[in-house]
Amino acid sequence: MSRRMSKWGTDVRQGLGVGIGLLAFITVVTLLLIYFAAEQAVETGTINIGTFVAGLAILFSMGLIGLIGYWLYGLTHSVYLLDRNELIIRWGTMEQSIPLGEVTLVFTGDEIDQRIQFRGGGWPGHYVGYGQVPVPETGPTSALFYATVPPLRQIYVVTPGLTYGISPAEHEAFLESLQERLKMGATQAVEQASKRPGFLGWEIWRDRLALVLLGSGSLALLVLVGWLSFRFPSLKPLVPLHFDAEGIADRYGSRIQVFITPFIGFLVLAFNGFLGGLAYRRERMMSYLLWGGAVLVQVLVWVATLGLLGRM
Repeated sequence: MSRRMSKWGTDVRQGLGVGIGLLAFITVVTLLLIYFAAEQAVETGTINIGTFVAGLAILFSMGLIGLIGYWLYGLTHSVYLLDRNELIIRWGTMEQSIPLGEVTLVFTGDEIDQRIQFRGGGWPGHYVGYGQVPVPETGPTSALFYATVPPLRQIYVVTPGLTYGISPAEHEAFLESLQERLKMGATQAVEQASKRPGFLGWEIWRDRLALVLLGSGSLALLVLVGWLSFRFPSLKPLVPLHFDAEGIADRYGSRIQVFITPFIGFLVLAFNGFLGGLAYRRERMMSYLLWGGAVLVQVLVWVATLGLLGRM
């Protein structure tokens, strides 16, 4: 990278304030859900479908907190770097390198009459995602957005393959500097490139069979836990856990032990999922066998659970 690159910051104040507000709101909701689930368990002395739904909501909200936190990290580490050869967008762990020699057009959002399609992490002061931008005299093109202002106020840098939406805080000064460098021309060829966290580029995200196996195993286990939570209040405090050859119960235990079978299913799913992940790059068929085996175990867990509850 040239040492003469000029640095152009973004105005993160609004996006940071709203993002922190969202985090605070979701955190409060999560704590209330935890309180609700705990109070339900204490008052009723049992597990029910409400407890299960609250648990799902807690897991979802925790994932949302992590995602917004990741976006806020990107926002606070956002900058545009510019010289005669390239424009670099740095946004947290992401980096886009745009060769100025491949830039065909630069325009602003207020020059567009048609609707801009944006999808991604959008709230006031934060617009990071992908979509389509109607480029003048060309038509809709795929776009990446790394900006802190709405699409209609962004600067768009168009290349043959992709359009980039950006929002340097010094809007006019940046436009003038960019146009000046485009007129001067590049002094060396630069490759258009994209850098992102390694896990986002894993091939498994594009492997339909792997996703189906992992997803179906997880879904089967989740539905089983939900069904047991629904049935749990109607179970007797002591339930039969084992039957002899004649079908007579010979071992009893607390009704909470009906969750032992899905717990075993979870252990197998986690273990096989981990081993399959380790083997995926070297021996994909082994991964499929491990994940398929985990799905088979979930089926057996369902059969065992249904058989057990069917005799109660």
